[in-house]
Amino acid sequence: MGDGDYFDFSHGVFHGPVTGVAGPPGTTAPPPSTLQAPPAFFTGRDSEVEQLLGILAPRDEPGAEVTNACALSGLGGAGKTALTLHTAHIARARDWFPGGTLFADLHGYDDTPMSADRTVTLLLEMLGLRNTELPQSPEAQYARYRSELADRPRTLIVLDNVSDPRQIWPLLPGEGTDHRVLITSRDVQDSLPVQQLTVATLSPQAAQNFIDRSLRRQDPDDHRVAEEPDAVRELAELCGQLPLALSIGAALLRRRRQRPIATLTAELRDAVDRLRALSTSGVDQYGKNMSLRPMFDVMYERLEPRLARVFRLFAQAPTDVLGLGGAIALCALPQQELESALDDLVACSLLVPARPFHSHGRWQMHDLVRLYARSVVETDSSLQLEATRARMTLTVYYWQTLQSALALILGSPLDDVPDVFVGDRSLALAWCTNERADLLAVTLWVLSDDEDQFTCAEVLAKAFTDYLKHLRHRRAYQDLEIVARAVLTAANRRQRRSTEGAAWAWLSHALDGLRRFDEALDCHDHAERIGEELGEPGALANVLANRGTTLWQLGRYEEGIDAQTRAIHAFDDLGRLRSAAQCRLNLAQLLTLVRRHSEAHDHLIQCLPYFTRTGDRVSEATTRRWLGTLLGKLGRFEEGARAHTRALGLCAELGDWHGRAAGWGNLGGLWADMGRYEDAAQAHIRARDWFASLDDHHQEAIAWGNLSGVLTHLGRQDDALHAARAACDLLEASGDLTKLISQLNRVGEIHQSSDRHLEARAALTAAAAVAKRADLLRKGTEA
Repeated sequence: MGDGDYFDFSHGVFHGPVTGVAGPPGTTAPPPSTLQAPPAFFTGRDSEVEQLLGILAPRDEPGAEVTNACALSGLGGAGKTALTLHTAHIARARDWFPGGTLFADLHGYDDTPMSADRTVTLLLEMLGLRNTELPQSPEAQYARYRSELADRPRTLIVLDNVSDPRQIWPLLPGEGTDHRVLITSRDVQDSLPVQQLTVATLSPQAAQNFIDRSLRRQDPDDHRVAEEPDAVRELAELCGQLPLALSIGAALLRRRRQRPIATLTAELRDAVDRLRALSTSGVDQYGKNMSLRPMFDVMYERLEPRLARVFRLFAQAPTDVLGLGGAIALCALPQQELESALDDLVACSLLVPARPFHSHGRWQMHDLVRLYARSVVETDSSLQLEATRARMTLTVYYWQTLQSALALILGSPLDDVPDVFVGDRSLALAWCTNERADLLAVTLWVLSDDEDQFTCAEVLAKAFTDYLKHLRHRRAYQDLEIVARAVLTAANRRQRRSTEGAAWAWLSHALDGLRRFDEALDCHDHAERIGEELGEPGALANVLANRGTTLWQLGRYEEGIDAQTRAIHAFDDLGRLRSAAQCRLNLAQLLTLVRRHSEAHDHLIQCLPYFTRTGDRVSEATTRRWLGTLLGKLGRFEEGARAHTRALGLCAELGDWHGRAAGWGNLGGLWADMGRYEDAAQAHIRARDWFASLDDHHQEAIAWGNLSGVLTHLGRQDDALHAARAACDLLEASGDLTKLISQLNRVGEIHQSSDRHLEARAALTAAAAVAKRADLLRKGTEA
């Protein structure tokens, strides 16, 4: 008799000797269990385990709705079997299945999968039937199988590695509704009446814990994960947090016990074929090969041609997430046909709906799956040509759609571009937000060796920089720097001097926004030299305008005024009215700062009608905001308040949150001048919070400083001190030493007014030290 076999000899009639083992009176046979061992190390699946246990738990209430079967689907190597076995062993330890726990591997993705007929024979043998007791026909075996289950207490059946519902549908229990079935498959079992659970990859932290536990299980003294947190974090990313890939990575680390984790991450990062690099000899705990590519080969080969094509083309997307519009452009299919194909790829676990899944749909492809799909394309010249054309079409789609969005966002007319968003500005804003990462990535295709791809991406780069300039916050300037440097590199490689000059101008704008003004001045010099070389007066006028803005930020107001004035004359001569109006706006702001209020007012009054007439509402909002500030300085407070209010309304309509934040700061300044200190404090708090949410910490610091001044007027000295100190911390980080000196002096004044003379002296001493540092930096720059 095998393990777990039990025969009741009581009350029998025997004709000859019987051999057996006597047990204690009243003993019964233990329920059969053919589960494989639980995973040696298991982590990061708490919610999934709880969900499965909820399905497996007994239902004592009569008439309670019971989920008999649950199918776990997910990408190959996601750990479905490990999750199932871990949970099944917990349930067995809790005595939830007195009828037994049965496990059958159906080898669904092997060359010869198990049929349902073969599996039912195996399950009957697990239930204790000997070969001589098995019915001969499959139909009779299924009947006997259902009969056995109907007479048994609650039983768990695990059907692992299923590729086709025909392998399992006859094996679902009939009578005996307390039985449970767990199914694992790379494919969604949506044709069967089972609950579906998708098994995703591990979280980044769980993936790192997985590597740590797998290393220390073999060698408890292996502390490389603790010693190299950055390297193990990168290793988990390179493995895509996929348990099989993590197991392979851990095995490779165990083989190179004396070497740092960083050596493996460097090899994987630089590998021509990361999938081949993620491979090692031997098998895992469940006998599965420790290699990714063969597993992906099987999944790809099972796709019918139309799905295989969509799969390959989807992998050409610039990032791992792609929206419906981009997918239509990339795959060149009608929407209904494409959505059906994407649904099928989701069912095959080769795509997953991205979260959040917007109304128009977004899908995500695992990083390692993308690598595989791209490698398939690289081996076939005809597929390479198809992929190149698809990327070109996608670039054109992004350019056209972004142009349409910009027209609505900036309030400017559409120029030979279809109105994709049917005049709905909120949709345009949402599209730009959702697609921003893809827009950035597609723009970086300027680095492609393909000349046509470079040209398309270059055109997109111009539109994308216009969008990023509109955002006016740190993250946008960081993206703008990435785009500008990529275009600069590509243009230099191709000796496109005009494009190179434009890229230097974009880079100067990005560096201005990042407060790296000295670097920005160098960019102006490069752009000016190229403009002179090519004889492009328009480019030289742009350089003057941009240089004026940088000089303004450096506090070199008179030089900035001169540069902007010269730029206005140059643009007037060229007939570029919009650029001339923008320079007048910039010049007015500079003139306000040097108290030349009458001249500033004249320039604002000249440029405002142009912006309103042409529908440039972004510039109109900025003009009205500065007009409000200027009117306040001229003592025309009510007019100034109306201008600020109108500017705030325009910014809200445009979704220009940076402009709205600045507007609240300007309005707070006006109310402070009017003596409305409570209103001013609330306005500066709004400005501070908006700038903080936009990661513009320099402007946040200025808002804190303005708030400190208002709170001082309100006699709230402690709050004013807190605000001034917050401003100092942020200004130190941003490197604005001029404003830092001012705030340190304010801290000293607040302490002095409260008779805290030692603290006041310390603050004033710190201000003097910063002033000395600023002077040394200035002299160094001049030298």
